[in-house]
Amino acid sequence: MANARRYFRYNVMIPMHFEAVDRYGHYLGAARNRLILPDEEMRLQIVSGQLSDCLDKLFDAGSNAHEVFYVLKHRLDYMSWLLQYLIESNDPRRAGDYQFRLKADHKFCPPKCQTGSKIAPLILGVYKAIDACITELHSVVDNSIEGNIFLYPAPLQSEFTSEAYVANLDKLADAGVLPAQFLDLMVNKLQIHTTVLNRLKQAYHKRSHPNNWPLYQVNLSAGGFSVDTRDEYALFSRLEVFMNLKGDTMICRAKVVSRGEDDVAGAHKLGVEFELLTGEEVRKISLFLQHKELRDAMSVVALSH
Repeated sequence: MANARRYFRYNVMIPMHFEAVDRYGHYLGAARNRLILPDEEMRLQIVSGQLSDCLDKLFDAGSNAHEVFYVLKHRLDYMSWLLQYLIESNDPRRAGDYQFRLKADHKFCPPKCQTGSKIAPLILGVYKAIDACITELHSVVDNSIEGNIFLYPAPLQSEFTSEAYVANLDKLADAGVLPAQFLDLMVNKLQIHTTVLNRLKQAYHKRSHPNNWPLYQVNLSAGGFSVDTRDEYALFSRLEVFMNLKGDTMICRAKVVSRGEDDVAGAHKLGVEFELLTGEEVRKISLFLQHKELRDAMSVVALSH
């Protein structure tokens, strides 16, 4: 039997956040070309090819640094692979080779460099920066909501620069010193990836910080809600609705079904209908409304006495 209170509406004040999404549920404010610019993608392709060439030359030259640089490149490639999935709001764990890549990455540890090496601090710095980013990306994936909603609560990453470790890396690279060329390319690629990660954090900042969601006065039911807002959403457009129901965060797919006329303050009433709620989600909303109704009724009784 259908829940008799499914369409019961009650006025409540709750923290909320809305995101306009496409038919696949992807946030329109985080399109790929906003997260990684075309010239950055082109630069990454060029740098990746140059890194492979450098590594081959180091191997052919019998350089002792080859193994260390192989580790750095492998880990940065893994970071790049994770980012490619998150840029598209896809869960990398669903990829057939995820476990293989994860286990391969776990085998690596901080490189051991020759004592007294002038570039050793830079090598370790690059490794630690990559490791920190991979750890953060794993946290984003592991703490995602059903592998569909990704949150980025960590602060922005500062840009990695070689100058903090080596004063003249670019000059050494320009002079044809292979290890310097390799590290210069690594830093360049790492900087682009860090920029992309920071853009993800900025794009999803509001959803990732529920304590900052604004309070909305809404007429809520398990079927949908109406709310006064100045934000513009097209009729029949789709939304991802984030709600905090007394400490219980809910994320519901919804559709705009009505839009009222603007008032003198420029606000209008938006009618929103939930789509494909689970039975558990319907139950949570219904219980929240019942508890609110009961508390309000008890307050009225207390005041009357």
